[in-house]
Amino acid sequence: MKTPKYKLTNLILNYIVRYELAINEIKYHPLPEKYQTTLSEKLGAEDTEHLAELISYPLGYNKALLIERGQEMPSQKKAFKIFTNFRNAKDFVKSYDNSNALKPSMDLATHLNKLVMKGLVDDWDIGKLRSFSEKPNEIYDTWYKKRDFYPNLEPVAHFNEIFEWIQNGKDSNHRLIKIGVLLYEFIDKAPFACGNQITTILILEMLTKKYGYNPDNILPLFKAIDNISEDILAAFKISKSNLDLTTFLEAFLYTLSLCAIDVSREITITHKNKVKKQGSLELQLNPRQIKLLDYLAINQKVTRNKVTRMMGVSFMTSYRDLQDMLEKNYLKQKGKGRGTYYVLSKEMVPDTDEILVEEIE
Repeated sequence: MKTPKYKLTNLILNYIVRYELAINEIKYHPLPEKYQTTLSEKLGAEDTEHLAELISYPLGYNKALLIERGQEMPSQKKAFKIFTNFRNAKDFVKSYDNSNALKPSMDLATHLNKLVMKGLVDDWDIGKLRSFSEKPNEIYDTWYKKRDFYPNLEPVAHFNEIFEWIQNGKDSNHRLIKIGVLLYEFIDKAPFACGNQITTILILEMLTKKYGYNPDNILPLFKAIDNISEDILAAFKISKSNLDLTTFLEAFLYTLSLCAIDVSREITITHKNKVKKQGSLELQLNPRQIKLLDYLAINQKVTRNKVTRMMGVSFMTSYRDLQDMLEKNYLKQKGKGRGTYYVLSKEMVPDTDEILVEEIE
């Protein structure tokens, strides 16, 4: 494939370096399953919330979290069909690996399109490639006005050539740049009869995961694209008029790097404040006491009666646990008599100033 015209600017190089450094941080700080699950759920809900913004169907974080957990009300299933389809498509992306028979190609994109649009449009439009003389369906797609007509272009051959270039191209173009080119082409050509926008970003997630740029498919790329959605389209318009993809690639790589940095920061802080601390705690405290520290990190204070009920132990056992934690300076006792309660000692409260300094740096 002939490389599209663009300039390798300092901005492009800077964003790629920042992105790769952030991904290395994510890989270097693996989280235990319970923390990884919590973070993945949060980022997944944010992705669903931003998908809703992208397709002009505002949802809100709380509803997005219910959908991420599969807890939407039965009466809402029809109204939320696009989001439950999205969840199913994301599950497919997460499970996708090199053993899958569908390799990066238009066949894979078609499969994703079918998952996303199932039950939302007529069956014959699901996964259908449109002729470039016909307008794509506007449903759940706010990019459609940017599309052009290419009556002589054969979509399968055109996009498969790009997929092949991304996978096996021997040129010196960075793979993230190639993925950015694919995004540009999907915006410009809109090959499917419907569902182009969601299908396109899912393809980006799959490719970044496949080539090691999205560990465990944790990066919320729908959030990344939505955060600068107007800028992405403005950059697309400039690049199209100039026949030069530089501006578009800068915008794409900018939001991609910010997304990776944000996630790596969350993982690093969790690793520092939970995982490292947990390792030393296990040598000094029993599992009930460690669980109590996690509870106090969120709820600020606890009484002995609450500890007894929460841990399902006797009053004397909870008394011994609390006394032990007081002696080891994990807790401070407040109040008197029946008003007695316990809080984290100053040493156990997360150092928010230190975290803030790290974020600024």
